[in-house]
Amino acid sequence: MDLANLSLATAFVVGLAHTLEPCEDKAIVSLFVFWAAKKLSQAIGLVVLYGLGMALADTAMGFVLSYVGVRWLDIVRTPLEITAGAITIIFGFFMLRGKELTHVGHHHGEAVAPVNSKLLHWHSILGFGIVRGLPPCPVEFAMLLWAASLGNVWRGTATVFVFGLGTTVGLIPLGLIMGGISNAISRTRYESLVPKITAILMMAFGLFLVLAPIFGIEL
Repeated sequence: MDLANLSLATAFVVGLAHTLEPCEDKAIVSLFVFWAAKKLSQAIGLVVLYGLGMALADTAMGFVLSYVGVRWLDIVRTPLEITAGAITIIFGFFMLRGKELTHVGHHHGEAVAPVNSKLLHWHSILGFGIVRGLPPCPVEFAMLLWAASLGNVWRGTATVFVFGLGTTVGLIPLGLIMGGISNAISRTRYESLVPKITAILMMAFGLFLVLAPIFGIEL
């Protein structure tokens, strides 16, 4: 295996490991999607779309950084964090207040905890993945710096893209784990709390993203 292929393989493995990074909201989104989706295939598809959205954002930044250099990242990082945080809060608000889709409980067919159906459209999940991919977390930041240091635009872009694919693939088992948790909760009387808890966590994560640059917290 030559050096170029080795770097791509390494980027893919790092992307898989990135799925487990605690600073991301991937687990929250996975839990919400697997709870609200009607079919397992739909839930997996939406989680993959979320990962692809993040991969697209990372790839775009990787291309720009490989072309213009790393100084660009320092200039736009704070505005991206604040913007992404604000949109994350809004997304969480809609999760909390949505009333267009009713999730049907597994027992007696009772309807519980309405969820906004617009949040489960493929374009909504993909768009939110793109937004969440804009402010780079520590692992993404390191990958972007690595891509910029390669000295080749297309090689740097490909490295970040493969990293994003690794993260997307890693989201599938994470989503299945979250689906198992969701299924276990659905067998209890606490099922109606799932969308509320995920929405509150999402809004809290968005608020953290907004406030972190203000208080000088490194993400």
